[in-house]
Amino acid sequence: MTAKLISSSPFSLELPQKIPGWEQFIQAWVIQGNPTIVVDVGPRASVDSLINQLNEKEINKVDYVWLTHIHIDHAGGLAPFLVEFPTAKVVAPARAIPHLIDPTRLWEGSLATLGEKAIAYGPIDPVAKDCFISQEDMALEGLSILETPGHAPFHLSFCYQDFLFCGESAGVFLSFGGKKYLRPPTPPRFFFEQTVGSVDKMLALEDRAIYFSHTGIYPSSQEILKLYREQLFRWKELITEILRSGSNKVVERAIEILLEKDPLLACFQQMDILSQQRERFFMANSIAGFVGYLKSLS
Repeated sequence: MTAKLISSSPFSLELPQKIPGWEQFIQAWVIQGNPTIVVDVGPRASVDSLINQLNEKEINKVDYVWLTHIHIDHAGGLAPFLVEFPTAKVVAPARAIPHLIDPTRLWEGSLATLGEKAIAYGPIDPVAKDCFISQEDMALEGLSILETPGHAPFHLSFCYQDFLFCGESAGVFLSFGGKKYLRPPTPPRFFFEQTVGSVDKMLALEDRAIYFSHTGIYPSSQEILKLYREQLFRWKELITEILRSGSNKVVERAIEILLEKDPLLACFQQMDILSQQRERFFMANSIAGFVGYLKSLS
């Protein structure tokens, strides 16, 4: 049976981290009503804040948790969240669920990739298998769930009614005085064609508001997805040129050239120093993804 969705417009709850520059970088999206849904619960370190904010809004029951992917800044707080909301059912990428049931490898990989930042996010605890339901069993009127790998090998985007929750499949989006900042989140191992294919899946949908995990809303999914698609090709072209130049500092050189030539990064100059440091960290990781992909072609 397909349930009818009777809910309000989504709103965000900020999940500040104890990492300088991360205070306004992670959020959960909430749809309150019948049913009530939380999209990406965030890391373990901020799950108490999420629970407290829900309680302050008198949300005492959550029906579903939708996980766009299982990186620990999106799913690390799932186990303690479900202690507080034990009847909530979780929808996550099917092939990623085993890593939430036994998160040993997920935590080890997070430590290897993020280092001290993973420790600041907090460890991830196991979640019982019966907490999960399949995408097929997630039956809501007007809902479609798209597989959108790229940022992560197993990634979902949730589209229903007038809302598209894209996780990180459409980039990292920030707004400064009405101006757009958009950055590819393309860590190793990165597959360019797969990522573009996911963007094309979302472009095949009707235009609607798009909700980014990091960290805002854009009113036109068609407009921002087209810009993101162009940006992916721009990064590919510029990083290819740097590799061909024989530079021995590819990542550092790429950061400087992209900040100079990518108009969607122009708002970088309006960020505070700590936010710039955060973005340089993630840009380096994204460039490394492109470099690995491009070298695999030769």
